[in-house]
Amino acid sequence: MVTVPCCDTETSLNELVYDWPMGFARFRIEVLYPNRAWLTDEELSSLTNALGHPLRQILIHI
Repeated sequence: MVTVPCCDTETSLNELVYDWPMGFARFRIEVLYPNRAWLTDEELSSLTNALGHPLRQILIHI
């Protein structure tokens, strides 16, 4: 939990609203396909089930 300076409210960094999806994690899964966009809902669900933990999909621009 952090206290944000804009309104002096206590919140978690994961609950803030960002322009693009952001995440704070201890590990990442990286997929390298230059013409690939977002994972489909089925692909994300499959990975979530395999890991047994909810995932958040975040694209990077290099």
